[in-house]
Amino acid sequence: MKKFIAALLAGLTLFTLVGCSGGSKADSSTPKDYSQIIHDARSDEDNEYDMIFTKGEDGKFTAIDGYSAEYEADQLNEEIRDILMPLLNLEDGQYTAFAASISSMMVRSYAVAIVKPAEGKTNEVKAALEAYVASEQQSMEHYLEDQYLVAKAATVTVAPTGEVVLVCAEDHDTILANIEKALAA
Repeated sequence: MKKFIAALLAGLTLFTLVGCSGGSKADSSTPKDYSQIIHDARSDEDNEYDMIFTKGEDGKFTAIDGYSAEYEADQLNEEIRDILMPLLNLEDGQYTAFAASISSMMVRSYAVAIVKPAEGKTNEVKAALEAYVASEQQSMEHYLEDQYLVAKAATVTVAPTGEVVLVCAEDHDTILANIEKALAA
């Protein structure tokens, strides 16, 4: 009888541990802070000059870093909605979350984005970001050779965690490696 009770207690303990580990797995699916990942992945200089924007739960765009503090909330929302988002070719319904930093200056090829595609929209999101890269390459090819080389080296990839990542920047390899490491954590 003692062996039966011991076996029963061991089984219950094992069952409890399995149940606990299932709970911790659900906790790991907590949404990642893509703005912070981009901030941490790039240089202090980039953070000083290039804002990182995202869409808040209220549907309005917000931003950190760069010149974002100089804007009133509505003005910032309008500039991102009307100028920056069209450059990335992203539309509502294609994503569930994202953060991006993009230069709208005609003399600089620069964009970093992390986009969590909506269900079944990974290819659409990837195509949208690839279209940005193609546009940058075309714009810079006969204009600024150094920026053309930046655009030519740009990467659009799907991370193992499902996010579509765009990196078009001078320190491309470092930024991409930092983002991939943070997403995998």
